[in-house]
Amino acid sequence: MKRLCRFWLALILALTLAVCLSACKKPEVPTEGTVGTTDPEPLEPPEPPEPPLPISPLTGLPMEEGGSPVVVTIDNNPRARMQSGLARADIVYEVLAEGGITRFLALYHSQSPAVIGPIRSARPYFALLAKEWGAIFGHCGGDTAGLNLIRELGVLNINEFSHGDLYWRDSRRVAPHNLYTSVELLRQFVDTPLPDPEPRYEFQDWSEDPVFGLRISYPFFGLQYVVEYHKAEEGYTRHVTDTSGTYMQQDLDTEEVILTSNVVVQWAPHKTIDSEGRLSIDLIGEGKAMYLLGGRLFEGTWKKPSADEPTLFYNQEGALIKLTPGQTWIQIVPSGTEVTELKGPAT
Repeated sequence: MKRLCRFWLALILALTLAVCLSACKKPEVPTEGTVGTTDPEPLEPPEPPEPPLPISPLTGLPMEEGGSPVVVTIDNNPRARMQSGLARADIVYEVLAEGGITRFLALYHSQSPAVIGPIRSARPYFALLAKEWGAIFGHCGGDTAGLNLIRELGVLNINEFSHGDLYWRDSRRVAPHNLYTSVELLRQFVDTPLPDPEPRYEFQDWSEDPVFGLRISYPFFGLQYVVEYHKAEEGYTRHVTDTSGTYMQQDLDTEEVILTSNVVVQWAPHKTIDSEGRLSIDLIGEGKAMYLLGGRLFEGTWKKPSADEPTLFYNQEGALIKLTPGQTWIQIVPSGTEVTELKGPAT
């Protein structure tokens, strides 16, 4: 009996010792290539950052498109309002035509609206402006002096009379105030894109201490513009009063209010040259200028030495003006045109 008890006691002690030794044993570390080893997942290389968009030489803003510069003559007869595509132009000139009605010359480079117009005829001063931008010039006919100057200056022009396939008529309006085109249609006219416009100005933020705006009154024509600055949108709207009434300029198709960052007033000699009321506007030389830049008012001068050189705008110290990034509207007015600064807080 005692032998049996010793046997069981020895067995229990042996088992206890075995368990303790097993618990104290170091775990085996798997070596490379043994079962249970997992290789780390390969890391995907990070995507390269998007390259920055190029900066428009005309607006100072990033641009996604670009292409051959295009200018078009746009109608401003009361029957042509509202216009299409003006809100997306980089630069808009407004110049008097005969009969006390203005026309626009819209310059496109960084944007390409699908509808622009109504398109009207060329005048010599439009040909001169198209030449200095090296742009494709879209128009519908023109007076004799305008067509002659286009040929003399070698302006690359697309006249609807000879290239009707690049224009169309809109049945919502009555001719001649219903002719339209698009920037891309006119660009198809050239096999090789034209060079980008040369940068003329630097850009900076002028938004501190804004003034209210300007009132521009054309003598003898019953035209008046109120250019009003909106601080929240950092731009100017244009309220126009003429013989047809008062309206604010906006786009026909998008109903987008035209909001421009810079307003330039350029005084130049105007002279009536025939019984039709056609005008000669002297844009070669120099004269007085006024600038609304991001809410601030400056005075200065403009200079254009010859037909082959650009029009440049200077401040009173003789330095080139610096524009606010965005659209620029250039109002070419007769010498003696009254321009009044509007006092009051910017809205």
